[in-house]
Amino acid sequence: MNCKNTCDEPSADEQPLTLSRFMTAVEEQIREQMSGFQTVAVWPDIRDRVQLPALLLELGEVEPGHDPGTGEVPLVCRMDGYVIVAAEQAGHHQQAAHLATQLAVMLRAQYWDLDHVDAAEFVQAGPDWSRPELDGYTVWKVEWTQEINLGEEQWPWPDTAPAFLEPELDPDQVEIEVGIV
Repeated sequence: MNCKNTCDEPSADEQPLTLSRFMTAVEEQIREQMSGFQTVAVWPDIRDRVQLPALLLELGEVEPGHDPGTGEVPLVCRMDGYVIVAAEQAGHHQQAAHLATQLAVMLRAQYWDLDHVDAAEFVQAGPDWSRPELDGYTVWKVEWTQEINLGEEQWPWPDTAPAFLEPELDPDQVEIEVGIV
């Protein structure tokens, strides 16, 4: 089992780790520990007004992790943090670089006060121009990986009605290839 303290058996009242709990813990810990950001948010609606400097957090990618043998699902999460500073601010390039490197320092041996989470591993940081909606701002992207072990499956949208995939096929456009094996 991957864990921050000891690898004791989980207690009966311990909540399984969910992606939502993990992302909330990351957001809250960064907000508490990094006073240089006016905004720290996971998957925000950036059409809303966001106070700068800001750190926008996203789950960039998920890969299989090392099975702990506990029935949990091990995932290696690639996290992306976008440090955003107003370009009209004096020293905006230095501010963005400073905040990005301070985040990299904070990531060292970071578990977000959660069990079933391995230490964060800093990957890289640098200027980023991949998000057209952030043109006109100074942006640095900070990447790190972190292995987490998710517990029981949970669907956070219980009242959502199912949707259907209804492809429209034009019988005149369908081609069938016949091959000989």
